[in-house]
Amino acid sequence: MVCRLCKEDKPLRESHIFPEWLYKELYDDNHRFFVLSTDVKKRRGTRPRGIYERLLCHECEQRFSKWEGYARDVFNNQPLKLIEDNRVVVFSGLQYTPFKLFQMSLIWRASITSRPEINRIDLGPHAERIRKMLFENRPGEAHEYGSILMLPALGQELMQEFLYPPERLPSKLDGHSAYRAVFGGLFWLFIVSNHSARFPHKEVFLSRDGRLPVFKVGGPAVKFMQQLASDFFAAGMLNDPV
Repeated sequence: MVCRLCKEDKPLRESHIFPEWLYKELYDDNHRFFVLSTDVKKRRGTRPRGIYERLLCHECEQRFSKWEGYARDVFNNQPLKLIEDNRVVVFSGLQYTPFKLFQMSLIWRASITSRPEINRIDLGPHAERIRKMLFENRPGEAHEYGSILMLPALGQELMQEFLYPPERLPSKLDGHSAYRAVFGGLFWLFIVSNHSARFPHKEVFLSRDGRLPVFKVGGPAVKFMQQLASDFFAAGMLNDPV
């Protein structure tokens, strides 16, 4: 079988679509987490571990594991500095290459999986461009497939008990296609664009000097979460609307 990253015919591993450590806060005492869907045809269920699929060979799986391990250490151990009148928190001193590749790997894996639990997203020619950058260990410039991280007013503790795979925004962001997701207690926006060099606010991305802003926001992110809760309720997945 062909590895989706290196494109070589090798035995494939059971590759996690998203790192297992992102599920940590979701597990109950029996090491299960709930799976919800806004599709009325799908029922609520549980899973004993994250979502896996045979996608990568051993060597490529190890490559991803290195980036994921670094990102895990950042989220678990890196202190945040509060700046700009309580509106932005910042990770500083990050290693640009492994963290940027980790961010890019999240949206890429979401685009290549066939697992029914993951939203079907089509990155078009960007999927192959991102694959090459990941395989070549090439993070590109900050604006190239960069991610914007936000901490909704709902609070990170509540958000950590929720994981939402990437889905395309219904409208473009400053003229650029974007995908939203919830990972690690944060609201993520992935910018996927042919002309990202013209994105007007490049300071929102991870910088080459290791500065990663996390914006404290209300409006759009909270509205999305409220709508999602209402959709779950309408599908019979929740007992009460939020």
